[in-house]
Amino acid sequence: MRIATCQFDADLGQVPANLRRVADRLAALRPGETDVLVFPEMCDTGYGMAAIVEHAVAWEANHLDRIRTLARELRTAVVIGVSERVGEVIYNTTAIIGTDGSLRYAYRKTHLVSIRPMEEHLHLTPGDALGYFGLSGLRAGVMTCYELRFPEVARTLTLRGIQVLFVPAAWPLSRVDHLTTLLRARAIENQIFVVSSCRVGTDAGTQFSGHSLIIDPTGRVLAEGSATGEDLLQADIDLADIDRARAHIGALGERRPELYSSDRKGPVEL
Repeated sequence: MRIATCQFDADLGQVPANLRRVADRLAALRPGETDVLVFPEMCDTGYGMAAIVEHAVAWEANHLDRIRTLARELRTAVVIGVSERVGEVIYNTTAIIGTDGSLRYAYRKTHLVSIRPMEEHLHLTPGDALGYFGLSGLRAGVMTCYELRFPEVARTLTLRGIQVLFVPAAWPLSRVDHLTTLLRARAIENQIFVVSSCRVGTDAGTQFSGHSLIIDPTGRVLAEGSATGEDLLQADIDLADIDRARAHIGALGERRPELYSSDRKGPVEL
């Protein structure tokens, strides 16, 4: 199976132009060349809270139609981070588009950034369900950017059976070492494939990190993007590598869930 991830530099607030550029990158693929193509967080509005609040689009406006048509024509599933407006409520959403062009799933980011200058929690509404779905023969999950800091999410998705974790992101360059470390950790500790697609460029004073990664279940990097370029990265993955990794190191099967509850008694006083 071939997985691709596209680094992308959106123009802040320019929704039609940004989605045309997404479609152009998708259209550059040959039919059947790639099974899944992943784009970063908030590709349509760019990543700046004021622009998101002003330009987030209600999905009944069908602003993903061209991308859905191309997905069907190219037989390529698409994972893309976009805004989603429902009345006065705005979500940071990842749209999952199948090879038939259908909108298969929409994941609303559940853990919003409180760090300045992002402060998503002041402008957006969190989702209330983890991202778990089937796509192109994969059991897949999605976490969005900041959510990499919550290992419980990736572990819960792994216990539900995911094979690939998709991570659309708009991660600051100033913390790029956190990004790459956390992505590899989520792959190693869960023995799954991790595919990130990270923004490049600058929005609202934040320079983004690039360094999109495709990582195998042992933590080996199969492809990595630059810090600045709008790279298209591709890698062939073999899902049997998951079983091989778990047969070699059986940590997942050696878990002791009875010890992990947060309501267990604290340390004994000495």
